[in-house]
Amino acid sequence: MVRDSPPLTRLRHTLALLIVVVLAGALGYHLLAKLDTLDSFYMAIITLFTVGFRELGEVNAYTKLFTIFYLITGLGMATYAVSNLTALIVEGDIQGYLRERRMEKRLADLQDHIIVCGFGKMGFQAAWELKQAGVSFVIIEQDAAKTHNARFEGEIFLVGNAMDEFILTRAGLDRARGLISALASDADNVLVTLTAKQMAPNIEVVARAAKLGTENKLRAAGADHIVSPYEIGGRRMANLFMTPDMINFVDVIIDSKEQLELGLEHVLVSPSSPLAGQSLRDTRIRDSTGALVVGINRAGEGLRFNPKGSETFQVGDVLLVLGPHTALDAFVTLARGVSVQPRRRT
Repeated sequence: MVRDSPPLTRLRHTLALLIVVVLAGALGYHLLAKLDTLDSFYMAIITLFTVGFRELGEVNAYTKLFTIFYLITGLGMATYAVSNLTALIVEGDIQGYLRERRMEKRLADLQDHIIVCGFGKMGFQAAWELKQAGVSFVIIEQDAAKTHNARFEGEIFLVGNAMDEFILTRAGLDRARGLISALASDADNVLVTLTAKQMAPNIEVVARAAKLGTENKLRAAGADHIVSPYEIGGRRMANLFMTPDMINFVDVIIDSKEQLELGLEHVLVSPSSPLAGQSLRDTRIRDSTGALVVGINRAGEGLRFNPKGSETFQVGDVLLVLGPHTALDAFVTLARGVSVQPRRRT
């Protein structure tokens, strides 16, 4: 039996070997010692495992010779089978194999999820934000040691190179909502973006850029959004002096640790939406739901903040709505038939 065979294959071979040895012994005692079926199996098993109980049936030269042969050959095969079975259990091969099968099933069932490439500092934080928001995600990390993290117990990790098309296919790239490329190397992020866009041209890619000038390469590779942690960090530090109130307001919206839980929702006005053709004033959204429409993104016009009450909602508009989670849920209920992409935290 090959040790490198799949655990379930080794288990089947081990059990089959044990059954064959027992059946051979039972058949021999049935024919030579004239025993019935139960007694034949009884003699085969106590002989095979050297229990040493009394012999049954006719004890003659043939049964003695058969017992000697059976002990020499059968005991060796049984010992090998039992040791192999013990190794499968003790070494955790079966548990690991079953765990892998469960993970593959979860991967096959995933839809509209996010693929996080790289589990370094930035990838860790991105995955944590997705976990807090209840968004399904898959993490691809080349270093297996990084995948053992108590805060991500039960989450799906794929150990491999995110630039490998096979790994991206296993992660369900064709069914994913988007991909976050947070690898340490800008060159690797460019290659991941290029590979993902070639495999799934419509997928939304957010890529990390550490060095100035990499943005153009990522944009040429197809990245939809580019995040430069040093640029964002420096801008935020300066803005804390220049516009601290604005920064604090944004923190209230995006920081789940704040007592005041505000969220942002992007809502598409579909043809079936009751909002289509209605003005902001007539819908009385603020009074009926508690949510506030702070912007309208209209094709060909871009994003317009703080729309007037006379503004009429058109099919295809994407509304940027602000408010507590309960108010946002009430707004979605009001806009029944509207396609919603949740963006808020839980």
